[in-house]
Amino acid sequence: MYLQPKFAMNSLICLRRSLPLSALASALLLSGCGGGGSDDSSTTNTPVTSEVAQSVSATSVALTEDTSSANAAVLTSTQVVVSGGQASQTYACLGGGTAVYNVTGGSVASVTNGKLDASENYTLQFTGCRSSVGAPVVNGTVTLAVTATSAGYVSVNTSTQGIVVTLPLRTLTLNGSSSLTQTVVTNGAAVTTTHRWTTPQTTVTSTHNARSSSLSLSNVDISRSSTTTNGVLTGSSNTGTMTMALVSPNGGWEATIATQGAASYDTSGLPVQGVWVLTLPHSSIGVQVGGGTAAITVDYGPDGTVDRSLSISVTTLANAAV
Repeated sequence: MYLQPKFAMNSLICLRRSLPLSALASALLLSGCGGGGSDDSSTTNTPVTSEVAQSVSATSVALTEDTSSANAAVLTSTQVVVSGGQASQTYACLGGGTAVYNVTGGSVASVTNGKLDASENYTLQFTGCRSSVGAPVVNGTVTLAVTATSAGYVSVNTSTQGIVVTLPLRTLTLNGSSSLTQTVVTNGAAVTTTHRWTTPQTTVTSTHNARSSSLSLSNVDISRSSTTTNGVLTGSSNTGTMTMALVSPNGGWEATIATQGAASYDTSGLPVQGVWVLTLPHSSIGVQVGGGTAAITVDYGPDGTVDRSLSISVTTLANAAV
């Protein structure tokens, strides 16, 4: 991983508390937020240990994909329910579970055509609903206002209060308001669906490996593309930025995360390839994934020189995420 000054952003990762030190962390202190090296020694912020660098990196890589995937699943599930069901009647979701929706606005013709149309407003209650076999499971209530539609395109504003989306690697509970756009491009048997998810502020609870963590997300602008061939998901990618703050009994941190180009993931949500840059007040953390390995680097200053590095498997990275 090569970190260059051109990747610097007006963003930060500032650790409010350090996580407990493992033996590896004791041996390798990754100084950040002003600790170590020739950085400004006047700061009192906690140094970034290898354990913390690994946790921040893992969570950044995992949650940029899974939070955008969860929001996309809510919209996709809504479209499937509206296309196959009737207002105020229980609909049996194609992959299992049920859903009920109510609609206001629009016209008689538009609310009965099985599609989302501009000026329509929906309230949906999902109960274990999968939009298709193997799709994420959606539970809870969402309200959705359709703002624009055209061929292969839809734009909506959503509000979720405790809606729960179960993904292959974690379960996410979504609370807040977002804007979503969806663009669908068909090329023979391949269908590429791109969701752009934006929100000024939202909160998420992530449940992973039998532990739950609370996160606050802000300034989110993530575009996620997924491709299916003959109806089977073949992979996904995302690009964009978000600021993420973690509140945890073991420690908390705040980070602004930016992909450098598109980051790709397999069908379970494990990262396959990509580069992420996390900029601290006095250091930068970089993550580069490829060939089943994640390289985590720290650049003090930053001055373009890698001062500390850590290499782990993608599986270990995934397990370290909240």
